[in-house]
Amino acid sequence: MAKGRILAIDDEKFFRELYRDILAAEGYVVRTAESGEEALDILRREDFDLVISDLGLTGMDGVETSRAIKRFNPEQEILVVSAMTDVPTAVAAMKAGVADYVCKPINPEEFLLLVNKTLFRRALHLEHRKLLDENLEYVSIVSTYQKCREFLHVHELDRLGDLILDTLMELLRAEGAVLWLAGFDGSYFRRRCRRGLAQVLPDEETLQPGDEERGLPQGEEPLLVPGGVRLWVPLAHNRETLALIRVEAPVGRGQFNRRDLKVAAAAAEFAGSALHNVMLQRALEQRSLRMPRAEAYNMAFFRDHMEKELSKVRRYGRQLSLIRLRVENYAELHHHFRSRELEAAMTRVIEAINSILRDADIMAMAAGDDFYILLPETDYWGSLITQKRIRKALRGKLTLCDMKKSFPLQARMRSAAFPLDGTSFEQLSATAEGRLTRLRSSLFLKEDWERTSFWGVVGQLLGKPEDYRFTANDLVLSERLQRYQDDSKSRYLRLPGAQLPLIQGAFFREVVESSRVRGVIFRGCGNFEELRGEMPDLEALEKSATSLFLVGGNERVQWDYQRTVPIFIEGDAFHKVPFLLYLNEDSAYALFARRRGEELVGFHTSDFYFVENMIAKLQEQYQLQVQI
Repeated sequence: MAKGRILAIDDEKFFRELYRDILAAEGYVVRTAESGEEALDILRREDFDLVISDLGLTGMDGVETSRAIKRFNPEQEILVVSAMTDVPTAVAAMKAGVADYVCKPINPEEFLLLVNKTLFRRALHLEHRKLLDENLEYVSIVSTYQKCREFLHVHELDRLGDLILDTLMELLRAEGAVLWLAGFDGSYFRRRCRRGLAQVLPDEETLQPGDEERGLPQGEEPLLVPGGVRLWVPLAHNRETLALIRVEAPVGRGQFNRRDLKVAAAAAEFAGSALHNVMLQRALEQRSLRMPRAEAYNMAFFRDHMEKELSKVRRYGRQLSLIRLRVENYAELHHHFRSRELEAAMTRVIEAINSILRDADIMAMAAGDDFYILLPETDYWGSLITQKRIRKALRGKLTLCDMKKSFPLQARMRSAAFPLDGTSFEQLSATAEGRLTRLRSSLFLKEDWERTSFWGVVGQLLGKPEDYRFTANDLVLSERLQRYQDDSKSRYLRLPGAQLPLIQGAFFREVVESSRVRGVIFRGCGNFEELRGEMPDLEALEKSATSLFLVGGNERVQWDYQRTVPIFIEGDAFHKVPFLLYLNEDSAYALFARRRGEELVGFHTSDFYFVENMIAKLQEQYQLQVQI
């Protein structure tokens, strides 16, 4: 049996091999490290009876390494090795908590005598402290288990997640914690809940296993990341990782320590079992409450679940959105196809939608052609983004064919958000239904522009020069363009060119006045700096919740703004057709124009669905990294 485990740190290979030869011959298990950083990484994962460190290490020197080791584990025994000229430094290291020092060149007999004496003294010290430590550890474990026992009495996923985080923060004396729940087949983890002062970056909403730069744990044991200010705690059951927790910002101390790892491991054992039980119950509910042959819930469960979500958003001041999705030509399809074929097509639609929904989102089938989608923690703007993703997921899955003809499934959807659009299921459903009804009159749907490019739609709207005839004070349109007009939402216009900045300024003022409303503006232009001179409200716009994207331009520019972003795109179209697209949570506007001498002739509309889809087309065509 080995006499003990020793970690030797030296940046010279000769001394690392010397320590191994001398100590291994004496019966010790020896590990070596080239630097203080490597040694700290090893100590976070393994226990050693003694650490031997050279004082003159490259990078983190021996004194700094000793201090770091003592911060992590105050009970760790350390010997330092110094040159004769470094004796004052060795004394400084002893003040930092090391047991003793030895000078180079090393005398093997004296070296072994010092190692044996240090370990013997440590054994005596451990013997005296063993009973006390066992009693303290027993009390600590009992206290931890008593707190964690509450996990087993909670059967609702969000409440359990909050309780686990609150308990870990209390046990580890930390200011914040975040929980990511394992997604489908464990290939990713999606953020589920956050407590305290924990910070979550946008790219951390979804984590991938083995993400080394974030220090994600590879096994079932808690992991302390370099620096010790963050602790990863995996929750596992039968070797399956169900969730990842990151605890951060220890209170009143610089970093987490070895004791925290043990406490976190004990708490994680309870939390993993409790989470497994809740997930098992949740899966059973899903299987029993979903409609036959489809991955959509029945309305009885959906309404009950939504009432619980509404209670939470009222209590905690959170957000929630409801999407209504309907297949408009379902009756026609039912006439042409057998029920089995139509059900198979609808199953493909449901599977495609479920593939992009989050774990917390649920979908219900009210009828063969009518669906509800609940989006917790999502405002109206977020629901627009989800609709955009659903439309993208459904491409290629919305067509039925018989021997003679293809029939597309006309899936339409609109949403409503709590509390602006209603505070109950009935109110939200009625609002979304009203928007679905108005959607049928959208120019975008009437003209079937789903597969037409952004500039293709603009070209059809603006037509050719012969489509316009000008009188002294009026504009006469060809019959081809007249069909794009209606009395309520869409009109052609003729105005002096100098009025375009006035229209633009009016929108900016509206944005500033309603600064808390989320929105986006896309402005097509030929010269960034010239347009910048026409926008006096940029400083005020920076303080709003609306982002302005200037696209086109004549050269790349860099402005010191967060919400005003010039995006250089080569193309004559941006010079020939100035445009404005404005979309927020309440309203929409689009303007496309061509110059005719000193005048502008163009088309403008407040058709929400048209504007929403034109922005999506612009993003996709030029791969713009912005949402909606």
